Amino acid sequence: MLDTSQLHTSERTFAPMGRVPTARAGAEQSLLAGWRPGLSILNLRGNPDDAAFRDGVSQVLALDLPTQACTTVTNDTHRLIWVGPDDWFVIGPKGKAITLEARLRQALAGQHFAVTDVSSGYTVLHLSGQPVRDVLAQGCPLDLHPKVFGPGSAAGSVFFKASVWLWQTEAAPVYEVLVRNSFQRYVWLMLESCTPECGLVVRRFT
Repeated sequence: MLDTSQLHTSERTFAPMGRVPTARAGAEQSLLAGWRPGLSILNLRGNPDDAAFRDGVSQVLALDLPTQACTTVTNDTHRLIWVGPDDWFVIGPKGKAITLEARLRQALAGQHFAVTDVSSGYTVLHLSGQPVRDVLAQGCPLDLHPKVFGPGSAAGSVFFKASVWLWQTEAAPVYEVLVRNSFQRYVWLMLESCTPECGLVVRRFT
C-alpha cells in the first residue's frame, strides 16, 4: 500500500517551474516524483585492479567496488555507481560529503586516486509508480524492459536534452536519476509534459 502521507499534488517546493502537478488518476496509477535534496555526491577515480584501492573503498563504504559496466551496488547508507572503467559516483547521506571525502582520502592515502565532492553540481530525482517506464521512454533512449534493465542496473543517458545518469533501485519499478542542478527545472518541466494522462504526484523527501 502506498504511503500517501508523503504525496502532495500541490507542493510547489518540488515543482521548480512553479506549475502545480495534479493526478488525474489515483496515486497508484500516477507517476510519483520527488527531488532528494542535499545528498552527498562524490566522484571517485582509481584503479579497480588495485586490491588496496578496492579494499580502501570497501572499508569506508561497506560495499564492494562495482567493476562490471552499467551496474550499481548499495546498502542502507551508501551507493556506488559504475561510470567508467576507473570512474564511479558515490552517493551518501544528506550533508555528509565533507566527512565522506575525508574518510576516503584517509583510507586511500598513498595510492593513485582522486575523489571530488560534486554535491553542489548535482541533485537526485526519485521516480516511481506504474507509468514510470512509459514516462521515461518518452525522453530516454535506454531500454528499460525489466529483462534488460533491472535493480542494480545503472547507465548514463539523456532525458530529452538533459544528460542524466539513471539507475533502478527496486523491481516495483523505482528509479533514481542524477541530474545536473542547471537542468533541474528543465527536467521537471519535461516530466510535466509527459504526464497529462496519468498525472504527476509530488513525493516529499526530507
